[in-house]
Amino acid sequence: MADDQQVNKIEINGFRGLSHLELDGLGAFNVLLGANDVGKTSVLEAIFLLAGFANLNLPITVQNWRHLFVNDFDDLAFLFHNLDVDTPIRLATYSNGSVECQELKITTSHEKMDMDIGDQRIVDSGNGSVRGTRSAERAADQSSSVVSRPRVLRYNATVKPRRKEPWSFSNAIRVANGGNIQLAEPLNPVKKPTVSCRYVTAAPGYASDVIGNVIIQKKVETLVNFLQKINPRITDIAVSGSFAYADVGLDKMIPLNMFGSGMTRAASILSPCILGGEHILLIDELENGLHHAAVLSLLKALLALSRDQGVQVFATTHSISVLESLLKALREEEFSEYRTTTNCYTLQRDKDGLVRPYRYEYEQFDHCIRHGIEIR
Repeated sequence: MADDQQVNKIEINGFRGLSHLELDGLGAFNVLLGANDVGKTSVLEAIFLLAGFANLNLPITVQNWRHLFVNDFDDLAFLFHNLDVDTPIRLATYSNGSVECQELKITTSHEKMDMDIGDQRIVDSGNGSVRGTRSAERAADQSSSVVSRPRVLRYNATVKPRRKEPWSFSNAIRVANGGNIQLAEPLNPVKKPTVSCRYVTAAPGYASDVIGNVIIQKKVETLVNFLQKINPRITDIAVSGSFAYADVGLDKMIPLNMFGSGMTRAASILSPCILGGEHILLIDELENGLHHAAVLSLLKALLALSRDQGVQVFATTHSISVLESLLKALREEEFSEYRTTTNCYTLQRDKDGLVRPYRYEYEQFDHCIRHGIEIR
């Protein structure tokens, strides 16, 4: 990614388990490390929501990735810190380039609805997913048969170019019973979002249409060259329907699924980068399904693609071996230029519940790994 397009800072407020978090000094390649439930995936989701702010289905998408299916509005409470739907979510990225700041504020609006005073189920918000919030408490205080409950999710985004006037986007959605998404207001025209972003979830699988586009764009040789580092027998890739197939010299091509989750994961991560056009690549649990020997090959491929295609990478991991593999790659002369643009962020939750980031540049985490020093 050209320096003028790179995100240098991320600010997250009131999103999922993160009351407030700032990641500063971001580089071309960023690794998030930390314990379970510390917020690594939430950081990736926040970037994804902000990058695609004009797509009002994304809040539903990130819920589905976690198998939190949205059947009614109350299910969206899990987006908000401590399930407090009355406290706005604020996400922002900052850059030294043509777009100085991009900010997204997600709030809820209340709508009036009829209620039987004796029906405590409505006061408790149905499935209890927002039970105890201030909105529910207000409902309990009502003495009439009409109460106000949060029913609308509102998006307000602002893009601040460096040398042009800021522009904004505002819209809202309503979730009907059964998960049907409705625009709460007429669809506003919006300029093309300034950041194109691809999210690779931790779940196994791949998008055959993306691999198909690699073939159409005559870039399959590049993909095969990278996949050969994981399995040298692969000589070609083809797509039929919803399946991708690899040629390993047998009478028939073999479905990519037969090579295990590591191969499908590598294909799903590398294919969008090879196509180009992506500014940000978000990878949840990079090592998932990969043998430790394949992690090094994948990291080298990502570093090369980041350099050649201009992609800024954010990856989460639970494994210190991923850092060891990353350091091994950076010690090679081919990737030495990335030493100054590669960072590791360890996220830790303190006794008050606040998540604090600890940033390590190449020299720092190289020293820690070499000498067996724990990265806090």
